[in-house]
Amino acid sequence: MVGEETCVPSQGVGGNGTASEFGDLTGMTRQAVDDFLRGLGAEAKITRDGYIQYKFLDKSTVMIRPNGEAIRTPAPKYGSDGRNINKGLRLDIDGSLLRTRDEFGNLIPDTHGRKVK
Repeated sequence: MVGEETCVPSQGVGGNGTASEFGDLTGMTRQAVDDFLRGLGAEAKITRDGYIQYKFLDKSTVMIRPNGEAIRTPAPKYGSDGRNINKGLRLDIDGSLLRTRDEFGNLIPDTHGRKVK
């Protein structure tokens, strides 16, 4: 129904940790997001900047900014030399990998996520 709160997001694309296994959080209340992410095993903490960080066992994360913007990061992947090969990448609203910098190292606008209520 129109105007009804979404309590569970759609299926995500997966393959980049727990934070990629669910879809868009837009439209969910903060309490619904908290309940959902904790139900997936996330540990929650509030950072000194007022963000709420949800960290999964695989080290993928969802951060909720004070303004409600959700930022997702994938579980780390390491190359044969032990270097993190996906550092700095983010996940889009459906859990797909999203580049945050262009080929010159400049930040790409609007690469964070969407707001929750």
